[in-house]
Amino acid sequence: MSKINEKMTPDAQGADDVVDVEAYTKADKKPPIGKKYKVKIGDETFVFDHHLVTGKELLVKAGKTPECYSLYQKLKGCDFEKISPAESVDLSKPGIEHFVMKDPEVFHYTVDGEPETTDEKSLTALQILEAAGVSPVSDYYLVLVNADGSQESYKDKPNAPIVMKCPGLKFISVYKSATEVA
Repeated sequence: MSKINEKMTPDAQGADDVVDVEAYTKADKKPPIGKKYKVKIGDETFVFDHHLVTGKELLVKAGKTPECYSLYQKLKGCDFEKISPAESVDLSKPGIEHFVMKDPEVFHYTVDGEPETTDEKSLTALQILEAAGVSPVSDYYLVLVNADGSQESYKDKPNAPIVMKCPGLKFISVYKSATEVA
């Protein structure tokens, strides 16, 4: 066993060493109040300098934005428990196995500058116009404004699925004029 791994095992833990939270859980031991804590978030491991962290700190350390991901902690012998961005997590609490991140439960987007939300992973242009209260929907079509300023029209594909993304998408509704301009 390498020296670094020995430092992280429950039996070889010193006051200034890294506490491997998952190793303590597997050994059925309570992690000591230590200087640093090693935790697994998704497929990667990260080290924190203190035992009290927020859900937001965990997500940010993993390179994710709290607005675009939901965080869950896996406790030994239990199911997953959701952690809100403002919620405090005690890494010295016994039983923490690891953390997982999932896509957001709600997607935020705008139509004509007005905020909208959905819990659907995809919507059609017609559904987006209807949810925004654009009426009559048959007189309008939807345009997606991309982050680089380019636009994608859904004039000829009102029922095509649009995958919702985070951060939120921006749409504009466009009135179909009676006469087309060349």
